[in-house]
Amino acid sequence: MIDGPMFSGKTSRLLELLEREVIAGRRTELFKPQIDARYSASEVVTHKGLKLPANVVPITGAGVKLILEMSSKVDAIGVDEAQFWPTTVELPQELEKIAYQGKRVYASVLNRDHQGRPFGNAMELLARADVIYSLSAVCVKCGNDAYFTQRTSGGKEIFGPQVVVGGKELYEPRCRNCYVRPPGASP
Repeated sequence: MIDGPMFSGKTSRLLELLEREVIAGRRTELFKPQIDARYSASEVVTHKGLKLPANVVPITGAGVKLILEMSSKVDAIGVDEAQFWPTTVELPQELEKIAYQGKRVYASVLNRDHQGRPFGNAMELLARADVIYSLSAVCVKCGNDAYFTQRTSGGKEIFGPQVVVGGKELYEPRCRNCYVRPPGASP
């Protein structure tokens, strides 16, 4: 499991781990949620432009079923942006089933949403992981390690629905001191 805020290198690490599997002679499949078409509709693409072809699946039970079916023919799988699957869809449980079949399962997740709360099923996925790579980004305000993702527009912090897919035009990595919590949020 790879977690962290936006711009921490989660997807880069995921692609690196899958590349290692390929070098080791293992068969792999990579999956991405249909909702994330930021840089490509058919590839997982990092913010730096690295990319690999991916199976695009809906964030539904049908999407999880496709992941299960396709994983039966490979040794390792990767799931990018796994936090986008709703908690009502049992992605964490199904990925754990794949791991119990002796396959390697890698997934990247945002650790928190833009309001500082755990994002979707990320905590459930982390709880089921054997290994966790917890990454940080660089705070755009002060340069310290960033563990938060701040949603912004026109240089101002904005808050709203949990899922709004975007990149640098909508989000910034921030440290705890520079992160602005939503109005009324308790510590």
